[in-house]
This record gives sequence, structure tokens and C-alpha cells, in this order.
Amino acid sequence: MPEKTVHWASSNEFYYASPNNSPTSSSSGSPGPMTPPPGLPGVASIHENLRFKRNLGFINDLLYDPTEGSLDSELLDELATIPPVAHLSVVSSALPFVLHIREPKEGMGITIGDLLRRLHLVLQEKATQDLERERPETRKAILEAFDKRCDKLMEHSVALASQEKDAGPRRIDYLQGRSVFAGFSVTSNDSDHLTLRLHVRFMHDTASGTDLGL
Repeated sequence: MPEKTVHWASSNEFYYASPNNSPTSSSSGSPGPMTPPPGLPGVASIHENLRFKRNLGFINDLLYDPTEGSLDSELLDELATIPPVAHLSVVSSALPFVLHIREPKEGMGITIGDLLRRLHLVLQEKATQDLERERPETRKAILEAFDKRCDKLMEHSVALASQEKDAGPRRIDYLQGRSVFAGFSVTSNDSDHLTLRLHVRFMHDTASGTDLGL
């Protein structure tokens, strides 16, 4: 049975193109295949390291910019799909919007770094208007996730925690603590458009190897 699709209004769609002209790379120090095998003519295959599975071979917390962390730069520069695509969409059962990502430079395709950085940036946007449209029980759960995130931040920096409290909930709080990237599954894939479903996990699920995620 095919997965259910999200049914939010088309106005909740956001278009992004990376500001960085990231070069593509034909090699990688990351584990697993260098690039995914080609699919049917005109149909894109996503990179093996982006496919939803128990162990991606790396940990990427969407709370943080992947380009400033420990992820291998060669991995980030690799193409996200083969053949390269100029545009794709990302959806999630937990998020009330569709994220559209375009290649940063015409003809270069979208890289893994483009995808992960755009996910991070859009999840940092404020969620005040989104919350107003949610049901009371959903809004309550998101606000509780926001409070927990600020409390955790308080352990490291009182000043930053105070700033976050003042800023209010962000879209990352829709994930209710599941901020670790767990890969993508393909929801639609044809010669015209590719749509990916985002999966996320709790950090403790990643540490224990538990395969739980949205």
C-alpha cells in the first residue's frame, strides 16, 4: 500500500537554492558505494548514504549546520542523485510544508550538502504562524518539545537558552525531539519530478541502534 501523502495547503511551500556553488566529487572517503546505481532511464536514484535505513554511516543532527560539523566534506560534495536533478521536493508526516530544493548552479545538480544544509536552515525558521493553524493537542506537543529543547540548551549556555526562549518555537520543534537525520525514502519518482520523504530519529535511538523514526 503506498504511503499517505501530506495534505497541507500549497501555500505552505518553500523554495530554496543553495548559496554555495559546491563542486561535485567523483570520489568519497565515506563508507559504502561512491554513488548509487543508475535506475531506469529518466528516473533518478538517491545516493546510498541518503537512503532510509538503520545505519547511514554518519550522524547528522538537523539542529546544526552540516557544513560546520564532522561530516566528511567529500561526502557533502557528492551528488544526491544519479543522474543529477535540478529540482526535488522533500515532505515529512511531521512537518506542515513541502520543501523544494533547486540546484545552486545550473547543470551541476543537487549535492548531499545542499540537501542537508537546506533541511537545517528551514527547520530553524520560526513556527509561530504554523502553530496557529494546528489542533490544540498538536500545538501542546510542539510547545513541550520547544521547552525541552531550551532546557537542554540551558545545560550548555544560559544565554543561548534565554535567546531561544525569547525567539519562540522553531520548525525543528515539530519533530518533537527527533532531530537526527535518518535518511529519505522515495514517494514519487518520474522523469519530471522527484519527491523524498524525510525520516528522523531521536539521538538515543541512533546510539542504541534502534530503528525508530518518522
